[in-house]
Amino acid sequence: MAFFRLLAMVWLGLAMSPVQAQALSIQVVDAVGKGAVLADAQVQLQQGTSRVTGHTDAQGRVSLATEVADSAASELLVRKPGYADLRSQCPCQGQLYALSPILPNPESLRMVLSWSAPGQDLDAHLSYPHKLLYFATGKGPGARLEADSADSQAPETITIDERVPGDAYVFAVHDFTNGNNPESLHLGRSQARVDVYKGSSLIRSYRVPKNRQGNLWVVFRLTADGRLQDIDRVLQGNHEPESAMSDLDPLLENTKSIDEVAGKDLGPVDAKSLNQKGEEYYRRGDFGGASIFYSDAIALDPGYAQAYSNLALTYRKNRRADEAVVADRQAIALASGASAPTIRASAYYDMGRIYEDAGQFATALEHYRKAREQKANPVYDKAIERLQGR
Repeated sequence: MAFFRLLAMVWLGLAMSPVQAQALSIQVVDAVGKGAVLADAQVQLQQGTSRVTGHTDAQGRVSLATEVADSAASELLVRKPGYADLRSQCPCQGQLYALSPILPNPESLRMVLSWSAPGQDLDAHLSYPHKLLYFATGKGPGARLEADSADSQAPETITIDERVPGDAYVFAVHDFTNGNNPESLHLGRSQARVDVYKGSSLIRSYRVPKNRQGNLWVVFRLTADGRLQDIDRVLQGNHEPESAMSDLDPLLENTKSIDEVAGKDLGPVDAKSLNQKGEEYYRRGDFGGASIFYSDAIALDPGYAQAYSNLALTYRKNRRADEAVVADRQAIALASGASAPTIRASAYYDMGRIYEDAGQFATALEHYRKAREQKANPVYDKAIERLQGR
């Protein structure tokens, strides 16, 4: 009985102990200082009445030990004298936050693009009549590119010091890395954020729509009379950014509605549709393209056994035998439900082909037999007969 009393005391102690604090780490930089870090910025994370506060160190970093969940229910507030306050909905872990110095002209606008995707180059674009402002141009009437970045370690910032009377503006983000891949999901996974400031205030924040296929995020239109109109659509384009933005030139006409000009947002994709797209590419013999869609399907649904089995086939076709075997084994481990025997059989047969091609006939025969155990198929029978005679 003493043992059970001790066990009960331990359980009670665990139940009554406070929730273990987690460490939330972020970095704060200057939006116009080419990624210059900001020390001693105040950072506050709040959810309901619970909050935790800290200050950035000399590298602009802060780690908050907190019981507040890093979720959409939490808000981050970052502030520093001389800069506009930045408020952002979480999740926030590992994010880069760029503070905008207060604009001296209360009518000036500043757009700050930041993202979290190592190795991915996103570009801010501002289009207005007879001018496209981006990394290749740098400056235009009343506006300038103040910060340019080729990776997610620093923001891109465009400032409109003084609007041209009668002109409308369109702000967009181009995925330069995937400029020739209109069906890429990388932009929608980049955690890109655009913060818009007017004078000393943050007036609007946008987050890139998730799980969209496309390489151009059209964020908003600023009308000739100064109204900010949300567009917030990810579009597909297989051309240079200059051409992509020129397609949106009709938005600069104040008489044109957004729906008349901007393409329709096709909505988020799902793992099943991506897998089907991969199968279309596979049937056309484009094994590299197929593998991209299968990988994207797995990224959306890590338990998708059929996508792993399909990915293994493309790896074998592309002479990536080791990776094919890994994908086949994952398919076997994840397969469940009515389709499980078919998926496992296909994976075992695929591995048998790999081992047979490598001259490992005994191992290949073993896998062909396992394929037949899962599901009867004349192809498996022929493979077994072929190797039994060796």
